[in-house]
Amino acid sequence: MSGRPFIPMFRVDFHADMTIQACPDDPRIKDNLPIIVAANVATDLNQFESALHFDNCCFDLGVQRINDLWTFIESGSDENPFVSFGTMIHTVEDFYAHSNWVELHVDQSPIPVWDLVVATLPAEIVSGTFWLDSPKECGPGAPTHEQLNKDSPTSEEGSKVVPSGPNEGKTLFDLAYAAALAATRVQYARLQTVIPPSAGRPVSAGPAARP
Repeated sequence: MSGRPFIPMFRVDFHADMTIQACPDDPRIKDNLPIIVAANVATDLNQFESALHFDNCCFDLGVQRINDLWTFIESGSDENPFVSFGTMIHTVEDFYAHSNWVELHVDQSPIPVWDLVVATLPAEIVSGTFWLDSPKECGPGAPTHEQLNKDSPTSEEGSKVVPSGPNEGKTLFDLAYAAALAATRVQYARLQTVIPPSAGRPVSAGPAARP
């Protein structure tokens, strides 16, 4: 591995925390929350596909993954919709930690939630280059994942404090976490419109969700 250190994504405890915190008070979902959290966290076991984590400027592939999983969930043919949902929201959450979306909207409070339409992305949008993941779609001069990530309060970018404006005194990690939390709530609201009334009991995790 050429001696390079393993660099985690939005730290797994933060993924789990925001997934639990965003969960609505709906027994159909809460009864299956352990499955959703496990599927979310397990997504970090795959460090080779940029689309899973919005790495390497693969915004198109990340959106395609999210849309494909929603199509699968909403088709009614998914035997384990909570597994598919859990791995899907992992990708949604990573967008805010791995791109410069927060930096581009730092003068807004709260940081807006992206509508997951590639055409609406700012021209300056970029995500960190990560050596394990592919494909790589960034242009020259893009920051590395290590330089740009806001995966934890102690990362190089995440620890930066906003000096002025409506988010003065907050760290970029704080803003990325809050935006990812809001985005996760949006996805939960969509799930509530899809799952049947009988879904209020845990289902078998079964096979892994399809990407």
